[in-house]
Amino acid sequence: MAIDFFAKDVLYRTSLPKEVNKSSVLGGTIDDSGSVSGVELRLLPPFIKDNNTPAFLGFPGKASLYCLVIVVGDADNQLAGGIDLQGFPRIGDHEALPINKTIYYWQAPSKKAKSPTQLHAFCSVMKSKKGLREAGEIMAKVKSDPDYKSITSQLATMASKATPVTAALDLITSITKVVGTHLQGVEDKPLGTIINSYTVLHGDFDTLGINKHRYSTPKVDFEMELTVRDTKRDPNRNGSVLGGKPSAGEEEDEVQVLLPGF
Repeated sequence: MAIDFFAKDVLYRTSLPKEVNKSSVLGGTIDDSGSVSGVELRLLPPFIKDNNTPAFLGFPGKASLYCLVIVVGDADNQLAGGIDLQGFPRIGDHEALPINKTIYYWQAPSKKAKSPTQLHAFCSVMKSKKGLREAGEIMAKVKSDPDYKSITSQLATMASKATPVTAALDLITSITKVVGTHLQGVEDKPLGTIINSYTVLHGDFDTLGINKHRYSTPKVDFEMELTVRDTKRDPNRNGSVLGGKPSAGEEEDEVQVLLPGF
């Protein structure tokens, strides 16, 4: 049976703008979208509120879980991949998955480099009905699948073709279908799924610094950090526009965006 990643009772989906402009005047602490020099998206530990495994006869109700992450954007992700699958054994209720990792990273290679105008992140936590399989073996099968190779060729042309937001999200849906065919032995509905779109039109790249985004589904809480830097920041700070300590007289900015649950 196919995995219903987008079942309404397990899904949190951000509202989408109708289109994305290549450049726009921003209303936050960055002058305009063309001055963005670095973008990083980090996935923080998903918090499992309910793992669908009740305690029984002294057994603590632990579950083996998979976490699938897919990231699509119109500027190259300078990390390898853009899709990631991890398995976690013996996770109980009110426990967090040990994940704290960058899932998208873009740093301007030159002054004329095109910064991202749209970035879409999918994350889903699933319960395994059997013992965990080796995630690397599953991903090897996914990446050798002809359908997946066709999708990745479309992803490679996103920037040059100014791909509409809806088309980019369709690519994520297509990838989940391929993964679902190779990820066997899991429940047909995830514990929780989020799909978030960060776009220039929506103003997601307006604010300099670390922007926290929290999303709640009935059984899993998710949190991401979107870090934005611009050309006014010291580009040589520890060799990265995304890391290190502030320059003298400069403070780090942190904005929390708290989104309602169901």
